[in-house]
Amino acid sequence: MKKKVVAASFLLMTSMLSYAQETKLGDGEALKNKKGREIMPVKGDVALGFNTVPVIDFLLNAASLGGFTGNATNVAGNAVQYTSNTNNQIYGKYFLDVNSAIRVRLGVNSRTGSITNPVQDAKAMHDALVGGTPDDIETASHMTVDDKVKFHRSNVLLAAGYEKRRGYGRLIGFYGAELGIGRSNANQTVTYGNEFSDLYLSDYTSNFNAPATVSTLNPATPTTVSRNLKTTYGGTWRFGLRAFVGVEYFVFPKISVGAEYGWGFVHTRQKGSVETNQLYFNGQSGPVVAEETKETGGASINSGFSVDNNNGGPTYSLNNPLSNSTNGNTALSGGTGAITLLFHF
Repeated sequence: MKKKVVAASFLLMTSMLSYAQETKLGDGEALKNKKGREIMPVKGDVALGFNTVPVIDFLLNAASLGGFTGNATNVAGNAVQYTSNTNNQIYGKYFLDVNSAIRVRLGVNSRTGSITNPVQDAKAMHDALVGGTPDDIETASHMTVDDKVKFHRSNVLLAAGYEKRRGYGRLIGFYGAELGIGRSNANQTVTYGNEFSDLYLSDYTSNFNAPATVSTLNPATPTTVSRNLKTTYGGTWRFGLRAFVGVEYFVFPKISVGAEYGWGFVHTRQKGSVETNQLYFNGQSGPVVAEETKETGGASINSGFSVDNNNGGPTYSLNNPLSNSTNGNTALSGGTGAITLLFHF
């Protein structure tokens, strides 16, 4: 019995090796399916694809929570909720021949929006309390004005490189290197329905992320009251060089599923954030309302080596944010467990 198993195993291995030798990539013989269609890409072909991990994450998240739940407080300083690592990128290749290709990754991710929060109409309540009737006071208690924050943030990545390929049958291994450049920036502007006043209490939204925490100005307060009018978060430039290795399997003619991992160097430069605030304080000549523009946090320069998706620390991580202005997708790397679906034309 053992002899039969050994013999069968030997015949199977011999058959596989023989088939592999007959279909080695670049040996001049095109691998075809039963219908005669070529399976592998050839010189001049173009491949387009994307990372399927976000789709898998989305489906698993929906299955575990019974539906997708997003974060509704994405103002400019918050983490990016609409992307994960470097998943939101278009992935393309141009084949110089069956054994080599030029590859490009492009990601342009941006978000622009606003959040509105109603607060008590301070002037209407003051006027009703000074000379109004009880009905006027009741009516004023239901009157509101809107505080509103408008925000914009963007993250752009472009990477280009060279890829070498080799393999047998439908299974291909590849390796190579790429250069990358990235840019992130964000800003927000806040408008308030209630002006600061030395006559009456003024409600205003002090934190749109809390969510919508409301503070009150007391005209008699001895300390300075500050609220944000505008913030421009420190923009970041990133430059990187990355080496990668991976495998690719052609499940159908000209359609493949691949996975890769990388290691690279990144150099990051970030400017300091600038914010404009409205101030209220009681000076020697009475209450004063003023504006102040200041830089919060200085510029920074960071360089280091990292494997893909290293979240151990901001200095040497290609993926980690360097400050709250660039949270989320700041990577020049590929991403652990990237499963790429590619279509070849």
